[in-house]
Amino acid sequence: MRRIECLHVDFMRRGTEMSLLTTPTFGADRQATALLLPLFIIMSLVAYLGLVTVFGFPDVLRLPPLEILAAFRAEQTAVIIFYYLFAIAHLVFVAGVLALHRVLRVSDGPWLSIAMAGGVLYGIAQTVGFLRWPILVPMFAEKAADPELTAGQADTLLLVLDAFHRYAGMAIGENLSFWGLAAWLIGSGVTLMRPPFYMFRAGWLWVFTGLLVAIYTFEQLGGPFAVLSPLLLLSHGLMYGLMLTVAWSLHRTANDDTRLRPVGTLALASISLFCAAIVLPGLM
Repeated sequence: MRRIECLHVDFMRRGTEMSLLTTPTFGADRQATALLLPLFIIMSLVAYLGLVTVFGFPDVLRLPPLEILAAFRAEQTAVIIFYYLFAIAHLVFVAGVLALHRVLRVSDGPWLSIAMAGGVLYGIAQTVGFLRWPILVPMFAEKAADPELTAGQADTLLLVLDAFHRYAGMAIGENLSFWGLAAWLIGSGVTLMRPPFYMFRAGWLWVFTGLLVAIYTFEQLGGPFAVLSPLLLLSHGLMYGLMLTVAWSLHRTANDDTRLRPVGTLALASISLFCAAIVLPGLM
């Protein structure tokens, strides 16, 4: 009797999966995810490479505050545009997270909820962190360039700027947001390994990348943890490659009522491409 009940529950679960897979919106969800994830990647790469070119990012952020503000004023319009693009890109990321959640919801479980919450947290926190540059920093740069600024006023100005950078930039935009990103990558990876997807190699790559991000979060503590800084570029290169791979798989199977198809060769090519695009400029 118990075996019959278990079979009935399994049948109902599989029936629910198939009903979700064949709903009219399921193909649209896949196409939306396949569009949003690459769009986020393109916008982020344009913003990143633009800041590397005109602002000396990220090395410029290690300079004394007055030198950072001087570099900001020298290319203020371009820097504002690229930072604003970064902020908008992460709102696109939030939309991609929600679309991917609708695709993966056929595999129920706590890991999918963890992934969605972490992805939304990452996108919103990154947006808040990046928006300080086009909205707040111009005011500080203008005040710092005032010839009538006294030494005491300058010290107060830089103290407030440094405090805001540490809170909005480091605490929210980097540490908190990267814990959310790690949760999204690990949760999505575990979900990809569950039925009905069974994408074990891809899932483990997502989990591995999420662990790299989680380890990197300790870099913000400084001291001996500063050696973890290369993990930021490496993990983001891996993440972009994995996201492009999943987006391509979703595009190929948008009208398929079964499961995602692994694309091993494309995965390796994508990961290599985006690792090179992200890591190499940071090493130059």
